[in-house]
Amino acid sequence: MRMFLLTLAGLALLTGCSGGPASVACPAMAARAGIGLDIEAPLAAKVVKATVDGKDVHLDESTAAVPSTCPPGKPDQPCSAKMVRTGAKNGFLDQTGLKLEPMRLSVRLTDAAGAVLVDQDIQLTPKEIFPAGAHCGGGQPQAGVLVAADGTMRQRP
Repeated sequence: MRMFLLTLAGLALLTGCSGGPASVACPAMAARAGIGLDIEAPLAAKVVKATVDGKDVHLDESTAAVPSTCPPGKPDQPCSAKMVRTGAKNGFLDQTGLKLEPMRLSVRLTDAAGAVLVDQDIQLTPKEIFPAGAHCGGGQPQAGVLVAADGTMRQRP
């Protein structure tokens, strides 16, 4: 019995030092502090300018990955994917000094003629985002606003 306990203690010691989750290498990267903006289709097609709290937000076309060459009925075969436009748009406003507490933002979207499509305030609470997990650090506060096709807004999860 004594030998069993010694063996068990030795295994516990070796397992604890064998490179569990704490020894996983972390990438040298950090999140950006700021506000994300997502605009759903078809409203996004009309939007040419977006501002958050009076600051311009550069908008990009949103994309999604879809299967491209997956042989049907052969789950062991390699597949590829391609990016396709979704009709939505997205942007990000860098904002240093963002705090993890409730805040109010003003979002304004305009079309090519300068007509206002959306001009609303929203209350949201930033969350700390860790790009490679909390154990790797590099966290920054971020919040996201989703503008629906009908112009209503909500905080992005």
